[in-house]
Amino acid sequence: MTPRLHPVARYADPRAAIRFFERAFGFAVRAVFDAPDGGVAHAELTFGTGTIGLSSVGPVDPSNIWTTVRDGIYACIADPDAHCVRATAGGARIEQPPRDTSYGSREYTARDLEGRLWSFGTYSMNDLEGPPVFTPELRYRDAARAVRFLSSAFDLVPGLAVRNDAGRLTHAELWLEASPLFVAAGPQPDAVWGDRTQCTQVVAGDPDAHCTRAEREGATIVVAPYDTPYGARAYVARDPEGFLWGFSTYVPRFSSVEVSA
Repeated sequence: MTPRLHPVARYADPRAAIRFFERAFGFAVRAVFDAPDGGVAHAELTFGTGTIGLSSVGPVDPSNIWTTVRDGIYACIADPDAHCVRATAGGARIEQPPRDTSYGSREYTARDLEGRLWSFGTYSMNDLEGPPVFTPELRYRDAARAVRFLSSAFDLVPGLAVRNDAGRLTHAELWLEASPLFVAAGPQPDAVWGDRTQCTQVVAGDPDAHCTRAEREGATIVVAPYDTPYGARAYVARDPEGFLWGFSTYVPRFSSVEVSA
C-alpha cells in the first residue's frame, strides 16, 4: 500500500459525470460499484497512473457525515488509529472514529480547521507507480495557519512555499510521502474559484489540445491555456456540475524552499 491523497466528489448524476470525464477529459473507468438505490456507491477513474473517486449525491444519512457534503479528501494510510490520535491532539474534530468498513478498510473521518471533511483509511485506489497525476488543491482563508494545522494534525510534510511581496503565503505544497497537496490562499471568492474551495489539479502533457477537447465536450473553460510564471502551461475548467479542474504541465516535486511570487 502506497500512501496517497485522493480528491473525492459526489455527483447528482454520477453516470453522466463518468461519461463526461471519458469524453472530455480522457479519463478511463477502473471500477463502478452500484448502490442499492441504483446510484453509484463508489467509482474510480484513472488518468495515466493516477486515480480519483466519485459517488452519488443522496439523501442525508445521520450515520454518514459524507452525505452532507459534495467534496473532500481521502487519504490512504497504514495506521488510521494512530493517525486519529494525532489528529485529535492537533485540533481536528473527529466526526467518525476509526471503524472497520464493509469493503475491508479501517478508516476514520475528521474535519480540518475550516470544516472540510477528510477520511483516512487503509483502502487503496491502487495508483500505479510514477509521478503524481491528480493533486487536490484546497483554498483556505488563512493559508499559513492551514499549513501549520495540516502538518501538526494530519502529519503532512510542508514543502514549497510561495509568498507575495508583502510576505503573505499565497501557495504551499504539502506531502503525504510521494503524494502532494496544494494550499491556495484567499478569504473571498474570485473569478476563478467562485464559491469553490476545492480544485483538482491534473498533470496533462498538452493542455492546449486537452482544453480544445474538453470545451468541445461540454466543459466550461474558466481560464484559457496560458503560460504560468513558474514555467508551466495550464488551463482551468468546470465540469457540468460545477466542480473545478486545473490541467497543467507542472509536475510537483518535493522542495522545502520558499520563493517570492
